[in-house]
Amino acid sequence: MTANIMIMQLAILAVVLESDLGRRKIGWFRVGRPVVGVAVLVPFFFTSLPVDGNDLLLQGAGTLAGAAFGLFSVCPLLVPVDYDPYWRRRWPRTSPTPGRPAAVSRSGAGYAAVWIAVTTARLGFAYGAQHIFPVGLGLFLTTHHLSEAALTNGFIFLSVSMSLFRSLGLWVRGRARLAQAGTAVDQRPAVGTARATGEAR
Repeated sequence: MTANIMIMQLAILAVVLESDLGRRKIGWFRVGRPVVGVAVLVPFFFTSLPVDGNDLLLQGAGTLAGAAFGLFSVCPLLVPVDYDPYWRRRWPRTSPTPGRPAAVSRSGAGYAAVWIAVTTARLGFAYGAQHIFPVGLGLFLTTHHLSEAALTNGFIFLSVSMSLFRSLGLWVRGRARLAQAGTAVDQRPAVGTARATGEAR
């Protein structure tokens, strides 16, 4: 693991936390910002795709682990999603834009803890691989027919898929909440009409 990989991990963490912490609208810009960040950062660190031995399995495992962590980080327990019929951006405060319906998420310490814990674990392993157990790691890689490049890619793919599936999870939950709210609004006149008819009888 190189210093560049550590910088990438911290950069992705910063982008995600800046995008999500607090009460935020689930819109295309917010969901897409970490995706764009990943698209910009990864080409600087991804150099090759080794396919020998068990390299593909290791890289695939990193991708699946990232997807699982990404979806878990935006689960309802950590990130509740609500419907706000009069959402209005807070900046600039003098914006004349009227409130508009929006799906809004709320995230705090629990959400941040998941992302910080995963990032810390990755950085801790990277440090250990260089300074604590390089010999043992090298023996493990040789025994299981794995390359150092595949290990590095595994961590890159974990970071990328965690960010992408976080965005996918937020987008799907936001659209579902808007659809649910829209259905409820559409049903209100029918309920009101039924009540009025009942009272008339």
